[in-house]
Amino acid sequence: MPTVSSTPMIPVADASEAPPVASWDNLETLWADPNIVRVVALIAVTFLIITIVLFRRRKASGRGAAIVCLISSVVLHGVLILYVPKLSVFWSGGGPASDSDANAGAADIAVSMFDPEMLETLQDSSEAPAEPSPLAALKLPEPLIPEREIEAESSESLAADEVASEPESDPTPPPTEIPLPSMPAVLASAAIPTQPAPTESSETVPADVLDANIDDWLQTALADPIAEPDQEPTQPSAPEMAAPPSEAGESNTIRSTETDAIAKIASVRPATSLPKQPSAGTIDEDFASRSGAAKAHALIQNGGDADTEAAVEAALKYLASQQRSDGAWDPKTTGAGQERAPLGLHRGGAGRNAETAITGLALLSMLGSGHTHQEGEHRDTVYRGLAFLLSRQRADGSLASNASVYAAHYSHAMAGLSLAETAAMTADPSAMEAARRAVAYTRSMQHPVTGGWRYNRGDAGDLSQLGWQALLIDSADRSGAAPLNRRMSDGIARFLDSVRRGHAGGQACYRPGEPTSPTMTAEALATRLLIGQKLPDATIREAESVLLANLPGQGPDNYYYWYYATMALHQLQDDAWETWNAALKQRLLSTQLPDGSWSDQSLWGGYGGTVYTTSMATLCLESYYRHSRRPE
Repeated sequence: MPTVSSTPMIPVADASEAPPVASWDNLETLWADPNIVRVVALIAVTFLIITIVLFRRRKASGRGAAIVCLISSVVLHGVLILYVPKLSVFWSGGGPASDSDANAGAADIAVSMFDPEMLETLQDSSEAPAEPSPLAALKLPEPLIPEREIEAESSESLAADEVASEPESDPTPPPTEIPLPSMPAVLASAAIPTQPAPTESSETVPADVLDANIDDWLQTALADPIAEPDQEPTQPSAPEMAAPPSEAGESNTIRSTETDAIAKIASVRPATSLPKQPSAGTIDEDFASRSGAAKAHALIQNGGDADTEAAVEAALKYLASQQRSDGAWDPKTTGAGQERAPLGLHRGGAGRNAETAITGLALLSMLGSGHTHQEGEHRDTVYRGLAFLLSRQRADGSLASNASVYAAHYSHAMAGLSLAETAAMTADPSAMEAARRAVAYTRSMQHPVTGGWRYNRGDAGDLSQLGWQALLIDSADRSGAAPLNRRMSDGIARFLDSVRRGHAGGQACYRPGEPTSPTMTAEALATRLLIGQKLPDATIREAESVLLANLPGQGPDNYYYWYYATMALHQLQDDAWETWNAALKQRLLSTQLPDGSWSDQSLWGGYGGTVYTTSMATLCLESYYRHSRRPE
């Protein structure tokens, strides 16, 4: 096994190579050296001093030389004025200015859970980003378990590492885990293949068998007690821990999901690159019901059932099948970027290049069901997707990549939200740093007066953009990556107040002065509730009346509207939620296609394609456990 470094390394030129020759191609690299800048500044000042001396002598013979010196000084000062702003960008985020700053630079992110060979493969197979990213050039270290290196050569050593105790010198206790009873084996092949007709040897899982297996899983999960947050996890007996999956039988079903995932991913990348434990840190309460027995309890308690969970499983398998080898989801091959002029407005086929947007949405769907790059059936899919987003983040924190002006800020917020949720669920250092930088970019684009966001810096803002940015900020705050900034939160509240309408302020409009709509009313209500605003009952009732008058199944399918309305009403858990949830389940379950996807023939489906529609529908069906309810 190669030697593992504990810190990322910036690739350097081989010592045997000849030193680079100055040319127009590497001029900016030369200007990144502060010593050269100092020399140019010194020469410019020297010319200026000589000019002053020659002019003060008042000799005709010296005037020509003085003018030459003056012109030279002006030119050098002009060069400095031109390149100093670029230097400030480089030093502030594009890379470390010196060796002493290498550990503090934005490029030096400790990516503890990402395998270098895997990421190099992803980067080689992907297209070059529009702007060079310091993360893309990073030599990522192999993941480390504290106090020891991961060494596994076979499935037997994998099992041994899983049950090995932590060194006594490690003061950090392992995080409390609420294990999820494994899904029945039949569920692993439940998704209907997207390829042509199966061979004679393949078997199709009937819908009633799938439902019965999920029912059994729910009953098993609900029978397990949910551990209290402060309760020490119960350790199984040594023989039970040591028993391999083939001999443990029923006693080892709790670990079978992880074992199956490890065996599946081992065929893709070396077993030595797989983390055996979740990273240190406590999962924020908002995300605590996404896995384990807590997920099963939340599913039943909040209105979900075996049918909704089977639909989620099929959708996630479809999304995984659509992922590119470099970790992205491709807008062009999944039907995105079609201009259908929804609501009579043309946006130039927005979404055609929004790779980071639909990649972020697909990852949010995986994360919403408890799958991370560390655990879960889709851990490899999540790993690849996160690695792709890290490679596309620019030095200023933007995740927009090549998206058009109409899609750029949506892309940034959706991708940033997936990184922030990853940070909150796993405390992975790379996700934490990427989320911090994403929020820094979001802060730089917020309008200083209105508190809103739109398409460009300085735009007054619109509510559709604000909802995604506000959720990114909230999740990053919950993860600890970017503590809530008072100026940003005050700006969000200010903009939300500016679009309030109705007798009780329960309705909302896209921009101040425009007509209200059910979609904007839903987005405003969900945003206010999820960021913790306290709303009067009259305001809530007014908003609910609008949403109940526009239930799923009435009019064209609008997954964007359903997403925000579902999140909002789930928080309230009242009669309006019961009515909405019944209509939502009926519509989504009846329109899901055999391959697990949802059609892009919806209000905004032309822009996002089937990855967008499938992700948004899946997020709706994960609402039962995706977010916890806020205090009354």
